[in-house]
Amino acid sequence: MNVLKLSNTPAESTYHGCGKAWIAIKDDTPVSIKYMGDFVFNEDALPAWCKAVIKSYCGISEPRTEASRIASVCLAKIKKSAIDAGHPATGPLGGHIKASKIARDAQRIIWDEESHQFSEYRLAARAELAEKGDVKSGMCSCYEFIIN
Repeated sequence: MNVLKLSNTPAESTYHGCGKAWIAIKDDTPVSIKYMGDFVFNEDALPAWCKAVIKSYCGISEPRTEASRIASVCLAKIKKSAIDAGHPATGPLGGHIKASKIARDAQRIIWDEESHQFSEYRLAARAELAEKGDVKSGMCSCYEFIIN
């Protein structure tokens, strides 16, 4: 395991606590840090009905939330808010659409968009750090950087 001290280095100014991060290293000296946790998801890229689902049930975008375990009262709210915001009220064959399907579809769209946005954030952060030195992934903790 490779551990770099961050105290009294140029990277100390970009250190703001523990977390997964990328670091630029030049001449064996940590130069700058970008935290993975600084990524902010932009909901504006989502369809209006997905934003309405998030507003009615904020836990829908959490990875551990399974649509099959959402209470039926919450599913009814999700379905109503999605349809009110533009989601079709019927399925492709004209029958009623299940609330759980709307919840699963919303989750898939939200997770796919979040993954896409994080990929762009990761590429931009690593490119910025690459201009300053060699880029490594790891974790910050107690003014140290542990390289994976």
